[in-house]
Amino acid sequence: MSKLHSLVGLSFVLALAGCGGEKPVQAKDSAPLRADGTKLVKFDPKSLDRLGIKVEPAGSSTGALDLEVPGSLEYNLDNYAEVGTLVDGRLTSVTVKAGDAVKRGQLLATLVVPSIATAQAEYLSAEAAAKSANTNLERENGLLEKGLTTAREAEQAKAEAAKTEADLAAAKAKLQALGVGRPTAGTNISGAGMLSLTAPIDGVVVRRDAILGRFLQAKETAFVIADPHDLRAALNVYEADLPYFQIDQEAEIFVDALPGKTFKGKIALVEPQIGKQSRSARAYIDVKNQGNVLKPGLFVRASIKLPETAAHDRFLIPAPAVQPLGDDKVVFVEKDVGTFEVRKVQVARKTTEVAEIREGLAKGEKIVVEGAFVLRGEVTKQ
Repeated sequence: MSKLHSLVGLSFVLALAGCGGEKPVQAKDSAPLRADGTKLVKFDPKSLDRLGIKVEPAGSSTGALDLEVPGSLEYNLDNYAEVGTLVDGRLTSVTVKAGDAVKRGQLLATLVVPSIATAQAEYLSAEAAAKSANTNLERENGLLEKGLTTAREAEQAKAEAAKTEADLAAAKAKLQALGVGRPTAGTNISGAGMLSLTAPIDGVVVRRDAILGRFLQAKETAFVIADPHDLRAALNVYEADLPYFQIDQEAEIFVDALPGKTFKGKIALVEPQIGKQSRSARAYIDVKNQGNVLKPGLFVRASIKLPETAAHDRFLIPAPAVQPLGDDKVVFVEKDVGTFEVRKVQVARKTTEVAEIREGLAKGEKIVVEGAFVLRGEVTKQ
């Protein structure tokens, strides 16, 4: 029995030795509810800095009526085109280079496409067969009227003419699908199998992947044409900020790479769908590239003005200061160092940066602006 007691004692000593590290910080459970029904949460004042809890007077936030959203510059897709081919072919000439201004319909490059040569030859053969069948049908009908042929022969000629017309229509449709015109029989067709790539819009060649002599596949893009003066800022707008992004609303664009410069723009589009993972939607702001100093791909910050409120008793606090608690929105008001009151508030509007308080809080009261989620977690345990 004494040996058993010794083992138990040794285990108890070892357990105590293993707990010599820093004790976890816990909220004090004293006076969680005051006599007037106000709920309190208390922490050791020495632990506040370590927990990242920061307090400041309510209403001291600045720049409150500006909402700033990051994004990047892109070409305006309304003035953008990728030029390629529907069939594989070899480039025999390239007439433009990156940076060249082009007009709609201007020749960019030519290709030799074997499948086009085959399709053109099939069309010419079908055209000749149809012409011959129609001539034979006219002859048979004439002979039938004179009693020099049978009705069966005339019907066979009619069926053959219908078949060749169908073959000709199929050959014509194939050429249209390949994007080439119909050749003319009896002419020099040394250019058979040639395909021209032309500019579909006015603009500038901003990218050229076409190389003379290279075999271009149908899935590849040979040229990209866009208007470098017409750009758009593409923004990822979180769902809380979407109500403030309206079509034609003015915005200011700031570019970190161009300090001191401000560009004006208007909201052109807000996509109707919110991403399931990102919880944001894409918004686009048209930006005029004055002086051609902006480049697609540059990071930007778009700033929009929030609508003014006529209520003078409203003020703004940092958005993280407002925490959800059940069906309510609450803030944590400092009563003493380490002691915080859970205060229900009414929020007039909220963005990812700021929240406008309608009632429940007085301007100047000290509230938790950083680390409020720690206090909320403690309240849910009580």
